[in-house]
Amino acid sequence: MTAAVTAPRRLSRPVRSALRTAHVLLAATWTGAALVMLVLPAAVLLRDADAGFAVAVMSTVGNGVIPFLAVGTVLSGAVLGAGTAWGLFRHRWVVAKTVLSLAVIVSSVALNTGWVDAASAGDRSVPGLLVASSLLHQVALLGSLVLSVEKPGGRIRTRLTRNHLVA
Repeated sequence: MTAAVTAPRRLSRPVRSALRTAHVLLAATWTGAALVMLVLPAAVLLRDADAGFAVAVMSTVGNGVIPFLAVGTVLSGAVLGAGTAWGLFRHRWVVAKTVLSLAVIVSSVALNTGWVDAASAGDRSVPGLLVASSLLHQVALLGSLVLSVEKPGGRIRTRLTRNHLVA
């Protein structure tokens, strides 16, 4: 008995184009906002200045702006992956981008939110930690950009066994 293989549903060209544009804009804006989260604590450290203004901006950007950009980037990427030939789990570079994005989101929520709150309470040891984590976030986000352009690694090999797809 042969299994009927149906082609996955594809997005129309205008929808795909609009979604890709939104995805790129969200990702670029997320990377820029993450750069703000790197520059502000670095400026506090270098100038040994009062962190009041920097902490207020970091709180607004880190807790108010970045979550929307991050979630929008991941969701638009997931819809693009599901609705195009790239797929969500067909190519190594798509999986790597997803893992990098989720790692940045989780580490930001787990670490940076608490550190910004501690800095607003006057903890002077926190800006160095924020610089380090924000630097790692920049590396991950820019790494995702390189993956998008270069698309290394090829397809993930799959095989059909007893009518089940096995990766």
